[in-house]
Amino acid sequence: MCAPLAEANALRKSRIRNEESRTVEMAQTTTTRITEEEDRQKARNKDGLYIKGGVGLALLMLFVSLGLYAYPDLSKSDVQLAQEQAVIQLEECRQVFQAIGIRLSEGEIPDSTMSCPGTNIPNIILRQGSKITVSHPNPRQFGLVELYVTSDSHRVVMEGQDQG
Repeated sequence: MCAPLAEANALRKSRIRNEESRTVEMAQTTTTRITEEEDRQKARNKDGLYIKGGVGLALLMLFVSLGLYAYPDLSKSDVQLAQEQAVIQLEECRQVFQAIGIRLSEGEIPDSTMSCPGTNIPNIILRQGSKITVSHPNPRQFGLVELYVTSDSHRVVMEGQDQG
């Protein structure tokens, strides 16, 4: 009788060890799965962080470029803006004198009221025989010595830089 009891005890101990072994194995498997899932979650969070950072930088670049587009003179000094404005005024005046030259080439005498924008004084019209010269009353405002057009050449002449 002792032998069957010993066998039963051995069988029970074997089952208990098997159950403990299965429990430990299941715990290890579960822990491994949880660890793997946590690693995947960390990787997703890291990817999300990179995506959010990229979107943030893209938006920053967009707003900065829109700001620079809307306000192109923001980074320019007052001296640069004044120089650009002077160049624009000189070009507008050159266009007026070009129109006067076209009228002279057609044989018409231009109106003295055809003057440059920002100039209240009418242009000076000189007649020397058949030659007509139309001069700007104050070319120094553009840094020039002379600004004129003649009926001979019909071209706008801008002479010299003002040294003063």
